[in-house]
Amino acid sequence: MQITPDLRLVLPVRRDENGATLIHGYHSPISREVFEANYRILSAAQAALFGKGLVFAARSGPRIAALRLLDEGRRDAAERGEFDDDGKPRDGGAAALLAELKRSTVVFVPGAQGWNQLPIDAAINARHIDIEDWREAESAIAFFTSGYAMAPRAGRQKMAEALAGVMGASITSSDAMAFGASLPRLNQAAPGAAKAASSVPS
Repeated sequence: MQITPDLRLVLPVRRDENGATLIHGYHSPISREVFEANYRILSAAQAALFGKGLVFAARSGPRIAALRLLDEGRRDAAERGEFDDDGKPRDGGAAALLAELKRSTVVFVPGAQGWNQLPIDAAINARHIDIEDWREAESAIAFFTSGYAMAPRAGRQKMAEALAGVMGASITSSDAMAFGASLPRLNQAAPGAAKAASSVPS
């Protein structure tokens, strides 16, 4: 399986009270190697999320997909006889997959000179976003990944666009630098956005 490298997911990571995006997320899909290492839990998560119908998947999938991956990882580990010393199933690689989703995601935050591109941990440490912001974005990305990575090559773009639509996100072929340059220029409204971003509790 070949994961198309030029389809990236753009999603809101933080919004204001009116629904306007304050902080944008930019995620690059997983590689073939990551897919092959995690296909069991990805396919199981996809079956669990979409097996109850499209309405359930659309309403609940973006909120619970990361938790579902963890559940499926533990189930897979138990089936393979992989247990910790205390007898609990290991995570089946789910934590490493979620870490890869984080590694392949950056956020664009408003700054004095325009939009700044930051890794997730740096954005959290700088209090532009908090853990809850990231957990919601992480689950949405896990939902996208469980559907997109399992799609056949010929239908992958349509699948990506459909999944993004459910999430209120979009698909771009721009690299991160080009995407950042395409964001609206910050104006007098930017200080309010920056203030909102910097007011995230620790």
